[in-house]
Amino acid sequence: MKKNEQITTIKEPKNKKAISKLIIRIGTLIVLIVAMIVGAYFSADSFRYSYKTGIAYSGGYQVQVNVLDKNDPNFSPDTPNGDSKKGLDLLRNKLDPLSNQNLYLQTLGRSAVEVVVGKDMFKSYNALSKVIQRLGAIYLTDSKGKDLLVGDNNGTKERTPLSDVISGSTTGVDQNRRPIITLKIKDQAKWDSIINSLKPSEGGGQAQPLYIWTDIGQFIDDLRHDTENIPAIATVFNAEIRSKVSASDWSNIYQIFNVEYYDAGTSQLRTGNLLDLALSYPISQVQTWMEDARFRFTSVPLDRLLIDPNDKTATTNQFIDPLRPYLQTIIEYNTALTDLYKEHIINWNSIKLGTGAAENSNQITTSTETESRQISNLINGGLSGLEFVIRGYREIPPVVSASVFKISLIILGVLVLAIFVVLLVYYRLFGFIAILTLLFTIIATLYFSSLLKVQISPESIAALMIAFGLALEGNLLFFSRYKRERYENQIPFEPAMKIANKQTIAVFIDALVVLIILGLSLFWLGTNNINSFATILLVGLIISIVMVFAVARLMYWIVIKLRWQEKHPWLDVSRFSLWKLFMKKRVALTTAPDALAASAQLQMPETSEPVIAANDNVATVIPKKGKQYKVGKWTFYNITKWTPVVGIILLIVALAIAFAGKANVANSIKPGINFTINQDLWGTNNDETAIAKLSTQLESIRKTARYNFSYNIYILKKQESGVNNRILVVSTNITKGTFERELLTAIASFYNATPDDPSLALQQTDPVMEGYILKNAAISIGVGLACIFVYTLFRLDWAQFVGMVLASLFALVTTIAIAIITQVLITFEMSIAFLAIFGFAIAFATMVMVRAKQNKKAINIREYETFFTYMSEHRSQIKRLRRAHKAYYQEELKKLAIKHPELTLREIKKQYHDQLKRTQLAAKDIKSKNNKVIREVRKDFRVYNYEHNFLQKVANITIKQMLQHCLTLGIMFAVLLITLAAFSGTWFGFNIVILIGLIAGMFATLFVGIPIWVALEKYRALNKIRVKNYLDSQRVEIDEQTVIGIND
Repeated sequence: MKKNEQITTIKEPKNKKAISKLIIRIGTLIVLIVAMIVGAYFSADSFRYSYKTGIAYSGGYQVQVNVLDKNDPNFSPDTPNGDSKKGLDLLRNKLDPLSNQNLYLQTLGRSAVEVVVGKDMFKSYNALSKVIQRLGAIYLTDSKGKDLLVGDNNGTKERTPLSDVISGSTTGVDQNRRPIITLKIKDQAKWDSIINSLKPSEGGGQAQPLYIWTDIGQFIDDLRHDTENIPAIATVFNAEIRSKVSASDWSNIYQIFNVEYYDAGTSQLRTGNLLDLALSYPISQVQTWMEDARFRFTSVPLDRLLIDPNDKTATTNQFIDPLRPYLQTIIEYNTALTDLYKEHIINWNSIKLGTGAAENSNQITTSTETESRQISNLINGGLSGLEFVIRGYREIPPVVSASVFKISLIILGVLVLAIFVVLLVYYRLFGFIAILTLLFTIIATLYFSSLLKVQISPESIAALMIAFGLALEGNLLFFSRYKRERYENQIPFEPAMKIANKQTIAVFIDALVVLIILGLSLFWLGTNNINSFATILLVGLIISIVMVFAVARLMYWIVIKLRWQEKHPWLDVSRFSLWKLFMKKRVALTTAPDALAASAQLQMPETSEPVIAANDNVATVIPKKGKQYKVGKWTFYNITKWTPVVGIILLIVALAIAFAGKANVANSIKPGINFTINQDLWGTNNDETAIAKLSTQLESIRKTARYNFSYNIYILKKQESGVNNRILVVSTNITKGTFERELLTAIASFYNATPDDPSLALQQTDPVMEGYILKNAAISIGVGLACIFVYTLFRLDWAQFVGMVLASLFALVTTIAIAIITQVLITFEMSIAFLAIFGFAIAFATMVMVRAKQNKKAINIREYETFFTYMSEHRSQIKRLRRAHKAYYQEELKKLAIKHPELTLREIKKQYHDQLKRTQLAAKDIKSKNNKVIREVRKDFRVYNYEHNFLQKVANITIKQMLQHCLTLGIMFAVLLITLAAFSGTWFGFNIVILIGLIAGMFATLFVGIPIWVALEKYRALNKIRVKNYLDSQRVEIDEQTVIGIND
């Protein structure tokens, strides 16, 4: 080579398109990972400050309320006379207008209601008591506060009752989609006169707006209890009102704020006026006095501020009337007061929007749907004439304290982290992606649930567990299928991922769709706790669908396209099981198609039927035994016949316990009896000692009583202060008419009293609210199952739907039976746990049935029909052998009847009795010999059936495939729920029942649902053959025509 010659290297051109794809894929992967991490961080941070816990974790208030009916002619403010069921409905609407909060209500006798609400629903007990006892009255005034329902009647002031003008209210939306309240006008003439009074008398100018107030007296009482804004309130009263009213009016106004408070400096109760104290002392000092339990208003209690709008004589109020012209001034004094108290003017938004006293003056525009529902319920309650007076109350401590709750959450977090570590070690890069999606699913579900005001309760945790379990199962299904294609079928990375995705997406999507349908039906028709459970379940499932099938699958595909696993095999899914990972041994598996193909050769055994001779001597020929098959080894399908037996035994034992009255059912889901003991009988002891002594006595009674009952003892504090202001309550699940009088007598004798002592009382409790919720839940499940049936007709078939439902019911019944046998207290919350169990069982059963459908597709349809044709012939053969002796006897009797037509059947039997007797003996001999033949035929068929019953093979393969997932999920559920149960106090039974139900739901599908599907599939195939044979037998063949010269 010459020196001046240069060697030129030709560089290959860069594939810019491939580089662009690489950049896009890596960028997309990074963006998705960063988005999930950032989204999870901010969602968790927001959830930390916005979540609310239910009664189990935050405690609550239990209040007993007397219901009074003012429309009763014999009304007395000291004697409850209202209808407790009507009162319960009104109180429920007051406390929970949107039916989305966790609260419990039950009737107490005929004229009382008990309500239990969480502390997170109200700032304090005072706020709750105000909501309960608000009259629900509304007042129509002009801009100066003049009451438009009060007028002159021949020189005498008289009030037009509100109920004569307005009959009620409804909620809706206006043309601009704003929530509104529409007042139902009862007397249009009176309403028009009220509207006309707002117009100028000369006929010119613009009419004043109509002001519709809630209870004005309640507004004034709220003002004087406002610890945060008391300086501003004192200022507006002293600066804006005092100089503009007369001395007598100011004296009345001033009395409203007379107080008694405890001065820690002097250790004495002192008196004063809050308007002076708020301006003379630091606000912190005044707030300390007001927050003390001994603080009270002395001169003007709340009842002297209230005005009944339906009382014709309630025309004046010495404390309210001087303030009427300045009510709006107080509200608009500053922004803080406006934001807090504008709610007392119902149509505040309507006035600000310019709605005057012209058209649509009976329509009130509100800010939110919640506000419109609350006000509408308040108006309807006020017009009903019912009044609520609190009898007593108590604070319910949380079942799980805040510290224990945090510890349990930390431990649960550690366990979830352990699960993530297993995913990372076992599934590696795919496991890392699954961890990100699962973590985001949990956090996003909690975040969106807090936005929807769903409380953290055992029910919501159960729904979250189901959503997490199904999301995890979706990833595990994909991993197991991908692993099978990669290592057993030796398929490259990308095709293996496509096959795994195609085979698992239908399984998981069908399960989630079924559960979403059930969740939507519960959300649509359910209320309160059911609604909360359905909300968090739907949120979790929707996020699971997005994360598992949109985000996770996209990330899997990007990783495969980047070929990271191909370049670095240690990033790919491990080919070993967890056990073999340590033992360094390969797992040998057999795929479903291979297992089915290996047994796809049918061999028809030869059988023959007994020969019946035409004469009296009958001989039965024993068929020659065909090819003998060895009985196969034990399979999972073989044990399915014992599963229903176990369930039936559990059910019988549970029913026996229930009918014996030994079932431990709480009075939150069935009527019970409450016993109340006033403090004058036990007042010598403190609260804890009184509860302990009575509990010891009740335990001794329960050991000797013929009825099993549970009880709860607590003390209620009466609303009024003073001596003997406490009530000892024994809440039991005793049914009326059993031994409540005996128990009352025993309690009375314990306190040296008689059952008729006025300090003792007995009330029947009826959980109307819970019954209503459970009734709606049952209807919801019915609607959901109907929708699921329609869906499964398109995706699966009716046989699989029946198997799914029956397996889910089996899991539910088994769980309830175990709870009854183990004497777990069946509460209302546990009924929601049963709903969760049923829903999870339906979803898991759907996954199993879809997998069975996929396995069934591997069967050769011709061989499938051949097998069932043989089975049909076998059954026909057995049927003929069983009927052979009867057919022989009937044939001989028929011969005699033909031979002697002049004789009746009775005469033939009498005249030829001996001959027929011999015929019967011969028939009996035929029956005996044929029974031996039947046993041999069945024995041969059992062997043949084991070798060639494709449905059982499909069932066995499906069970083996899904059993691994059942065990994996079962272990994870067990660890999480047992840990949660260990820190759940009295909710231990709830978590254990959830655990039992989830495990039963998984295994019931395999060992109950699959056999039912096999039986129905067998019935359908045989019925199809029977119909075909019948149609063939009815077909008429056309005789061949004879043509001369051709076929003659």
